[in-house]
Amino acid sequence: MAKDFKSTLKSKAREAITNSFSYVEKIKTNITILDELRDFIPPLLPQEYEQLRSNLLKDGCKDPLLVWETTKEIIGTGSAEEAAYVLVDGHNRYNICSELGINFNVQLVPFDSIKEAKEYMIDLQLGRRNLNPQQASYLRGLRYQTEKINVGLNFKKELSNGQNDQLIADSSQESSTAKKLAEEYNVSEKTIRRDAEFAAGLEKFSTQLRNEVLSGKAKIEKAKVQKLSKQVVEQPIEDLSQFEAIVSQNQAPSSIVAIEEPAIETLYEDVLEKIRIAFASRSKIDLDEAQKSFNNFKKVF
Repeated sequence: MAKDFKSTLKSKAREAITNSFSYVEKIKTNITILDELRDFIPPLLPQEYEQLRSNLLKDGCKDPLLVWETTKEIIGTGSAEEAAYVLVDGHNRYNICSELGINFNVQLVPFDSIKEAKEYMIDLQLGRRNLNPQQASYLRGLRYQTEKINVGLNFKKELSNGQNDQLIADSSQESSTAKKLAEEYNVSEKTIRRDAEFAAGLEKFSTQLRNEVLSGKAKIEKAKVQKLSKQVVEQPIEDLSQFEAIVSQNQAPSSIVAIEEPAIETLYEDVLEKIRIAFASRSKIDLDEAQKSFNNFKKVF
């Protein structure tokens, strides 16, 4: 009987291993590449890509590719009943391994949305890659934009629900997004705000032009990109001549319209300052001032 029991255990172990292997292989053969995520992170420089290719040929793919297991409904390609395996980290390795027939492993990471996946990607890249100054600035700017949008949406939701006391406490504890990120990345608050302008400006470029700028292939003045963040562009800017035309306000192409946006940044900072004052004073008058400030902000948000 003991012998039969051991045989059963071995059989179940083999079955479990087989099922696990089949599941992993299923994921590997059904990986989805979303352009939105693939193009989100600054690309490798050509020499970096070739070095990665050489390393993979020599040593194989040691680190697993990170895959988000979700549904096609979440990523907008199908129904909630259909599984989707979205590549989040390892796009270059995936391309090289697929081209050269190099085996790779995968690791599943959980997210509730594409937005959450992007936040993870930003933190991952800032934490591990040797980024050039423009790439680091761009990623810090994206992080700032994401966190500030979250704070703004929470602010709007809480205040509209009448949860003023909790909102004031939360805003006081959060302080400023720029200050928080400045401390995290050991730079000044002004640097973080300029990073946000730089990122906002680059988002108005085509994917190809943005990648060329971030890789250093296309030389461009950072201050001009920051200036672009204050303007509205109807279609992505495809080349540097088009970019120069719009920032210099010379003969802008008909597809591009330059309009100064409302001072959302200033209004937002005013809202936070009024909230901090109201929290410190516990005065209804100050709270009313915070409400008025928010109403002004809401008109352009």
